[in-house]
Amino acid sequence: MNQLAERNAEHVATISALESRCAALSAENAAMKSAKEIIRHLNANREEANFCGIDDCHIDDAVEAMLTPATDAFLAEVRASARNEGINYAASRLAAAFNHGFVDKPLAEVCDVVRMILDTKEELANSTLPPADGLSGEYAEKFLAGFAAQLRKGAAL
Repeated sequence: MNQLAERNAEHVATISALESRCAALSAENAAMKSAKEIIRHLNANREEANFCGIDDCHIDDAVEAMLTPATDAFLAEVRASARNEGINYAASRLAAAFNHGFVDKPLAEVCDVVRMILDTKEELANSTLPPADGLSGEYAEKFLAGFAAQLRKGAAL
């Protein structure tokens, strides 16, 4: 019974943390809607105002309301999770291809490549580069296009 109470307490804490995140996202959403209204009002009245200073027009307030740190953090977490799922998928596909005889390389080499692919998760999590850097697939697509061109020219595998 004690384990059940501990698990329940953990779940209550998790739910509380998730509710806090939802509240932060909701507050940012409300602020964005408010900023849109300020900008709409400024746009509708721009001819009457002729000119107004930034403070007078409340532009700073509108811009400040558009900052979304909770949303940015949430989306970064979603991107990291999706990136990890993609990395896991790629490593699993290589392992499956080897296990089914589609990769004619020694087991040690295949294991090294699978480990290298899986290590990418940690490397990207600790990277100082922007998250999108190197993840577009452009290098791999160019490699495959070059390989296909060589095959069309009759290059041996």
